[in-house]
Amino acid sequence: MVPRGQGARPSWTEGGRVSRGAKLTLALAIVVHALFIVSLVAPTHFLNPLFPEGTHNIGAGQGSDFFAFYQAGRYVLEGRDIYQRPMEDPDRVVPYAYFYRYLPFVACTIGVALNALPPWPAYWLWVVLVEASLLACVAGTRRLTRDPTLFGYLAAMWLMYSPFYIEQYMGQLTFVMAALVFAMALAHRRGRERAFDWIWIASVLLKHLTFLYAPVFARMKRYRAPLVAAALVAATTVPYYLMRSPGVGAFAHDNFDLSLYPYPGNLGVLAFVMVLKARLFPQASEAFAYVGPLKVTLTRVLVLATMAVPALLSLWVTFRRKPFDLLESLGLWTATYFFVFREVWEYHYVLLLPFFVLFYARTRARTLWFIYTLAALPTAFVLYDVAGENPEASWSAFQHILNHGFKVVPLVWLFVWTALGRSREPVAHTLEVS
Repeated sequence: MVPRGQGARPSWTEGGRVSRGAKLTLALAIVVHALFIVSLVAPTHFLNPLFPEGTHNIGAGQGSDFFAFYQAGRYVLEGRDIYQRPMEDPDRVVPYAYFYRYLPFVACTIGVALNALPPWPAYWLWVVLVEASLLACVAGTRRLTRDPTLFGYLAAMWLMYSPFYIEQYMGQLTFVMAALVFAMALAHRRGRERAFDWIWIASVLLKHLTFLYAPVFARMKRYRAPLVAAALVAATTVPYYLMRSPGVGAFAHDNFDLSLYPYPGNLGVLAFVMVLKARLFPQASEAFAYVGPLKVTLTRVLVLATMAVPALLSLWVTFRRKPFDLLESLGLWTATYFFVFREVWEYHYVLLLPFFVLFYARTRARTLWFIYTLAALPTAFVLYDVAGENPEASWSAFQHILNHGFKVVPLVWLFVWTALGRSREPVAHTLEVS
């Protein structure tokens, strides 16, 4: 169900009651979310074929990302290197795991705490905690409006967003960070600036992606929070790396190496650009100029432009557009992550979910619902998946481009829509916070 779009103040309720469209949308969302839960606990995981990481999981199976930081916590307890590859360790306590790629803070806190339980009970506890954080976001959304129809649509957005399913299947941390971002927005709306700062600091310690918000703090001339965040990151990281210096190289390689390997679950813009290059411009890696010893190729120019243009545009909007709009800037910097990081998995798209909710709460823009729907749907992967370690090897150019571009289309659309100022609050109505 797509609600009616903007105009002169629309009629969202019928006699103070929830509209029929909102009821149907929310009912659909509850059914979809129930399917997420059932598939998660069912032995067959019947929704997995819709997701590359459900059928071609590098880590081997359900909870493989969770078991990475669980095993890292065990390594902390045993005094061993947290960046050791679990699958190369015959003494690991988890059945399988992806490798650990976070800062030491997560291993030394969450990872250690979860080791109070055996691996599988700890995984299911984590699933419950992440589900509870989602429901807390739904409850927090009620603070955005007193309109029950609008709340129905917003709650539906939270519940039927398919990247959340693969987030739970993998046992990831990303939605917890998304929930923290949503909490930041609520704190700002209520004038609780100290809470806003500390929630952001916690998100940086949890998963370093939100360091991209640092320019927003600079624009607001609130330098204390970034300084405290940097000090806490240093205090919880530098001592570990001094004791185990190889960890620096492992962390840098796993997070910032620019090498791109074909994998159907990498759905970021850089991966899409590389697919276009491989399929349409196979000679793009040949040098057409030199800057000293540096080879200048079309591939390098495209990669640099892909990373630089969104970042520069986000900087311009943050520092030059007036009046400054906090949510607009946070939304742009969140979307910028998908342009500048080499590995973007489908579950990372849960980072956009708070902004779909927040932007729709204050604009009620029909266009945003179309963008949300494209982002909420799984890719068409199930239609062209084939058995084997690398299904991409047998894909046609169309399948290759479709797979990697499916999520990029709504991402770019959302970025452009936000950069054009469409997420700003209309004069016709205000975002209420109780």
